[in-house]
Amino acid sequence: MILAGRPTLGRVAALAILTGLIALFCAGPLATYCGLVAENSDALATKAALLQRYGALADAKMAPATAAGTVLLYPDMPESQASAMLQETVKHTAAAAHAEVLGLQVLRSETANGATRIGVRVRASGDMASLRSLLYAIESARPLLYPDNLSIQSHAVTSDAARSALDFQLDISGFKTEPAS
Repeated sequence: MILAGRPTLGRVAALAILTGLIALFCAGPLATYCGLVAENSDALATKAALLQRYGALADAKMAPATAAGTVLLYPDMPESQASAMLQETVKHTAAAAHAEVLGLQVLRSETANGATRIGVRVRASGDMASLRSLLYAIESARPLLYPDNLSIQSHAVTSDAARSALDFQLDISGFKTEPAS
């Protein structure tokens, strides 16, 4: 009986060691892995919700624009009135971007494919942030505005001078519908 009892004690000891190793594995690498999976799952769920919100916002903004049809173009009006509206839009946009408008020049209009391009050349000064804000506002404006021919000139900055040492010039074009013939 003594010989038969020893293998049982060895089996119990082996089972105890195996149970301890499994417990250490569950408490160590397996717990870390499960925590990592849970964090990534939460991050993925957050990003999915954000994507769904952005999709809903994009659908909400696109629906009225496509329904109106002419949101991208100035309506059928005289070129002088459309040019004046473009100049006012540029002035207000530049003021909001903290850029100082030095001059506006109306460009010659061109007609092609049922639309007339009207444009202005803007000379302004400001810092890099105001130029960035101005370009963003122009590119995201409605009716659609198209910036072109940007030239930037910097001035020598002394320790007494302000940091708004950029003069820039750009052409901004808008498009208006042609009257139906």
